[in-house]
Amino acid sequence: MEKEVESANEKSGSENAVPNNHKVITNMDILKIIFSRKTAPHAISLSIFLIFLGFFSRNSNQFFIDLILIMGFGFSWGYLITAFLMRFDSVKSYSVGSYRNILLIPISLSLLISLIIYYTFEFTNYGESLRDFLSLALVIIFILWQFAQAWWMRVPFKEFALKKMVKVNSKNRSSFGKYMNAVSPLFWAVIGFGIFLILESQGISFSLTFKIFWFAMLTVLGSLTFYFLNRMNSKNWSDPMISVFSGYFAIGYWSFLAYHLGVMLYSRESQPSFVFDLIFMIFTIMLVIYSLSAQTLRSEKRKSKVSNEKMNLMNRHNVILYAISFTAAYGASNFFLASEGTSFVSDIRNVGFFSHLIVIVSGIVVILLANYTALVGRGLIDQGFVDSIRTPKDN
Repeated sequence: MEKEVESANEKSGSENAVPNNHKVITNMDILKIIFSRKTAPHAISLSIFLIFLGFFSRNSNQFFIDLILIMGFGFSWGYLITAFLMRFDSVKSYSVGSYRNILLIPISLSLLISLIIYYTFEFTNYGESLRDFLSLALVIIFILWQFAQAWWMRVPFKEFALKKMVKVNSKNRSSFGKYMNAVSPLFWAVIGFGIFLILESQGISFSLTFKIFWFAMLTVLGSLTFYFLNRMNSKNWSDPMISVFSGYFAIGYWSFLAYHLGVMLYSRESQPSFVFDLIFMIFTIMLVIYSLSAQTLRSEKRKSKVSNEKMNLMNRHNVILYAISFTAAYGASNFFLASEGTSFVSDIRNVGFFSHLIVIVSGIVVILLANYTALVGRGLIDQGFVDSIRTPKDN
């Protein structure tokens, strides 16, 4: 993010002087690339893949659980290998050059890997060991994705905060960022309480204990985060651009953390909502595709200004393939844990509780990192991340 903040600062001073060949890549440009005619088939194949896994997860038969493992890893690895092969010109020209050939390589590799896994399951002595290994792998993927989710979810809120930041013209000191970081958790606590009242009118019950913990935990988490931010920022928090960035980022990102806190607390009283988690899973998948595309395309644009370096491992030609590989593994882990026939995990409620807890803790770290990189990008501090929190600045 340091480069992104620096780019934002440069843009604020010389936006109109950017040559046409160095035109800044906007969000609309990124969305056009993601949903272009050549990437749409991949999005369709991912959708069909998730529909099949959703159907399999509603059946308790072990055969369907095996299909989630087989298709999940087959599809994910098929796209991952294809993404790596796209560094070769022959593969790239074949896959990108013709609309009809776009899905041929990833789908063929996915089917091949799936058949290998199926053969190992059914016709070798290693079937049971491989089944246990892949099951454990999906549980680990599910947990690791909670960390990644907290990081990727910063993207839309960071983009919004940066846009507000580059529009700042005043040089006056500001307390906006400090106030917004202090009140944002309480603001979303009140908004959430209003949502609970609306849901209760529809027949969904929320206990008094749930509501008390809702307010108490948002207050504690908000206060803890504010304490660390105050030590990190100190007087630099009143810098007008830092203040605006920090404030708007807090307003948006705390909505994401409040959602996870609500689901985590509710899951202790009732069975987690598969529908809500499914909707949020789809939203997260779309966000990951956007986040990876945005970072890759803008990184390429920055590097093209200074040199003609060798193409990176992740570039505009294969970023959608990497994104689909990662999100396919995430989708498979979700449907595997939500399956009625999964015996590998004894209590899905405990898995859900700890996964949301991981997101919340990771999210607090993300808030601190977002503020830290903004300070570094503005040249206000030169200490390491941990030292910036450990030792308050008085300059």
